[in-house]
Amino acid sequence: MNRLQQRLLAAAAIAIAAGIAAYWYWSPYLAVRALREAALNADAARFNEHVDFPRVRDSLKAQFAERIDGAGGRSAGGFGGLLANAVIGTVIDAAVRPETIMFAMREGRFNIERGGQREDQPQSEPGERKQPVWRTERQGADTVLFHVQRDGGDGSDRMALVMQRHGFADWKLTDIRLSD
Repeated sequence: MNRLQQRLLAAAAIAIAAGIAAYWYWSPYLAVRALREAALNADAARFNEHVDFPRVRDSLKAQFAERIDGAGGRSAGGFGGLLANAVIGTVIDAAVRPETIMFAMREGRFNIERGGQREDQPQSEPGERKQPVWRTERQGADTVLFHVQRDGGDGSDRMALVMQRHGFADWKLTDIRLSD
């Protein structure tokens, strides 16, 4: 092998390694894009490929339990807190399904009533509805948060979708962090 061939081979190896690294780095953004497109097209089958529903449910149950405990749920009456947690667990098990999470991605808020859409909400025309503003926060190599901030919000009303790496470049939604 002559010197030119060695240089070409080295350049090709560097280009391939750079391409793989770029794909690895950008893969969470590609996964969220696929989730968003599936949500906009109401394609539950494609959407489900990128969501770990048991982990999302467990996370939401823990958040609601913490809020109940923080509001005096267990300290005010042990049985009342336990009952509230059991009810919340049942509601979350029934409500966390593709439609509610797709609604959260489309609208930038989590709503467990009727697949995310309430009857008393005004239906806006697609052209007049503002799209949620999403911001990214990387937490290490295996976790990426996608924060949404509603119009006119001061940042305290942000919800976050948490994506975690599964394998080399496969990402799944594992958590929805609700705003306070």
